[in-house]
Amino acid sequence: MQYFQLRQDTDYGNAPVLPDVIMQIDRRNIAPEHAHKIEQMTIFQMNNTEKCDFIDLLDRQLFLISDALKATFKLYIPKLICKVVVLVGKEGQGHQAYNLPIFKPINCISDNSIMTRDQRSVTHLVLKKAPIENLPIFRVKHDHETIIVARLDAAESIARRRFRGIQMKRITLE
Repeated sequence: MQYFQLRQDTDYGNAPVLPDVIMQIDRRNIAPEHAHKIEQMTIFQMNNTEKCDFIDLLDRQLFLISDALKATFKLYIPKLICKVVVLVGKEGQGHQAYNLPIFKPINCISDNSIMTRDQRSVTHLVLKKAPIENLPIFRVKHDHETIIVARLDAAESIARRRFRGIQMKRITLE
């Protein structure tokens, strides 16, 4: 089976930027067993100086998805827990509601993955096949980075819907 990492497209340079995320949402709580510790709706003031390009996937500070992308995720994971995150800009910049999907982290990073020297970021992701168990969309367990991966059929479904702002990178399995 083939898998693809879902990432924010870097071509969209004016995507929303959220300051002080850790002040409102503790990343350790973004797991099903701790989801109750996150408010059902969180409001963030964006830090952008120009009008924002509200794309369908944001992954800089938090992994956030649009309502339409959430609907596609739910086709593959009907019981996916999501919290609402509203991004509010300065006057004239607009606002947008996103969803924070909460996946159970899967410990599947291979020792053959290449990390930065400080181990905070993965530069080349290799996954162990056994722990994945043919999951359609999942989060890779990593302490410093949110890595969301989709199985080929889920990735194709996302690509067919022509969402804006999503890059998919093929992942190596061992």
